[in-house]
Amino acid sequence: MDANDEKKLREYLDREQIREAFNRYAFGVDSSDPEAVLAVFDDPCTLIASMPGKPPRRYEGRTAVERFFNKGLNNDFKLLRHRITDNVIKVDGDRADTRLYWDEIREQNGQLILGGGIYFDKLRRVGDGWKFTERHAMSTYWITLIDKVDEHALATNVILAPRPKMVRV
Repeated sequence: MDANDEKKLREYLDREQIREAFNRYAFGVDSSDPEAVLAVFDDPCTLIASMPGKPPRRYEGRTAVERFFNKGLNNDFKLLRHRITDNVIKVDGDRADTRLYWDEIREQNGQLILGGGIYFDKLRRVGDGWKFTERHAMSTYWITLIDKVDEHALATNVILAPRPKMVRV
């Protein structure tokens, strides 16, 4: 194997490890597991969350990001599922920039909501894996599918299974 082949192989491996970070983040959020989510964030790190029509919220530093997830993932949602697609990954040595779409469906405050957006990420190689140094979750749509999820709606329109907790591989 020549040096060019080794470089290509390293880049493919890096891309797969970065996709693994995406997936671990999504499964951690979906199962209300802040420890799993925080395991893919570097120290220091930044989280930026933006919703349509509102100014972005910045959480600078590991402590602020930990507070955000420890508070935000402590909820009683009946359902939260992420789907991530169309990832574009640019690896440059021990750093990477990425962009990917995300869609989610959630039950929140009695409403069934479909939402989604774009993640813009900066990652750093840490040991044998990759961690987020910055994650910008930019929501681009938020649609209320059912305004009041109640017994009737559950019986006729939507069936929600309990959300798994602490699901790790």
